[in-house]
Amino acid sequence: MKFSNKENIKKSLKGILEIISEKEVRVINELELKDSLIDKLIFEATFNPDKEVVNLCRQLIKNIAVKQGIVLDSVYGFYKKKAKDNRKVTIPAINVRGMAYNTGRAIFEAARKDKVSALILEIAKSEIEYSSQRPAEYETSILAAAIKEGFRGPLFLQGDHFQINANNYKEDSVKEREKIKELIYEAIEAGFYQIDLDMSTLVDWSETDYDAQQKTNYKETALLTAYARDLERELGLDKLGMVINLGGEIGEIGKGIKGRNSTVEDLRAFMTGYLKELAVLSKEKGYQLEGITKIAVQSGTQHGGIRDKKGDVIKKIKVSFNTLAELGHICREEYGLAGVVQHGASTLDPCCFVLFTGQPSPKGFEVSEELLTNKNAKLLSENPVAEVHLATAYQDTIFDHPLFPKELADKIKKWVLENYPPKEGEDKEKAYISNRKNAWGQFKFEFWSLPSEIQDGLRKTLVKQFSEDVFKNLGVQNFDF
Repeated sequence: MKFSNKENIKKSLKGILEIISEKEVRVINELELKDSLIDKLIFEATFNPDKEVVNLCRQLIKNIAVKQGIVLDSVYGFYKKKAKDNRKVTIPAINVRGMAYNTGRAIFEAARKDKVSALILEIAKSEIEYSSQRPAEYETSILAAAIKEGFRGPLFLQGDHFQINANNYKEDSVKEREKIKELIYEAIEAGFYQIDLDMSTLVDWSETDYDAQQKTNYKETALLTAYARDLERELGLDKLGMVINLGGEIGEIGKGIKGRNSTVEDLRAFMTGYLKELAVLSKEKGYQLEGITKIAVQSGTQHGGIRDKKGDVIKKIKVSFNTLAELGHICREEYGLAGVVQHGASTLDPCCFVLFTGQPSPKGFEVSEELLTNKNAKLLSENPVAEVHLATAYQDTIFDHPLFPKELADKIKKWVLENYPPKEGEDKEKAYISNRKNAWGQFKFEFWSLPSEIQDGLRKTLVKQFSEDVFKNLGVQNFDF
């Protein structure tokens, strides 16, 4: 394939887009912009080997977005208010791992149809690596998708699980912390005004005292909170009234001590220590450091879903809504947070999503008292889950779609099993399904280059999922901030 140079890119704008300055454009023909030009710009921005072309296309996409009323923003103000807001709403945070432009289009098509503005698009630290999408690339893929689908208004990008590696931290804590700082800087510079600081890997379950267990977690979360607040000033965001929305995490998702769920004691130990650390850092810096607005907890789920020996998702409910209710209540009442965050939810039965918002179970959908007591159902109705993170189910939709080319599917499977072979006693199919996420970056060009009729078919299925499973059940349809 022959890629364009800068001059050809500029020629392709004729009659469609006029460059006024480095930071401003004028849209001449919006129909042509959406019909073809934006497709060309995002493809070149993603795959052109010439960095000057990439930078030009990225800047054009960002300028077009501004002109079209698409504004990268922070949910901080809303989350501060959400601490006292009992409306039955949980904000979806969707991880777009691969085919970012086409998947993003599906999200925005569904969002426009359902009048949804309260949603977050995110990518985790691990996903950045295995999907080969740095924050600046992800930003323009999402912006281009929003432009294509005619989305308007605030757009919220989030760095998910910006997580410290526990083993690396033990060897050199300063070096490992610096790596996270570099990623935070890179993300914020690219318009990610939501960052989830995940230091839950540092919780020391060998300790018996709750404070001792959470100590390294809350200390590092406070240090990185201070760093983010310094960046707001360094990058001039404070002058724009921007406050980066930050989250913390008290229990590593799918892990923890013997897999137990997060507890009230965990939460209080973390928040007590975190707030004390933040007060000390505020005094040292001479200004008040705004803290986190939400906390991710372990409630019984795991990333990638809970699967059987063959790799099929077990949809029977495993999530403890009692945990979400009790901890959500304390988050809001004692600490003024928006609430708790649920991870690893996309592979659950979508019917249970309404429970996150505090609504009753749908008819015919039973939840045992072990998972949700009557007392906690009332508590959850008053303290809905603040945010739910969703990823794997939509990845599965793409890989398992009947339209997905068999030849490419076989090629991907071969590569995955060669590079991520089954562990001893593990079924080959489960090994493949568990590790196929790593193919996003390796086959990125092939994914993006699928024939338009296949991409249209994939997108159609995704639109239905986002609309019916996510937006409807989480209460964000027609929701006004």
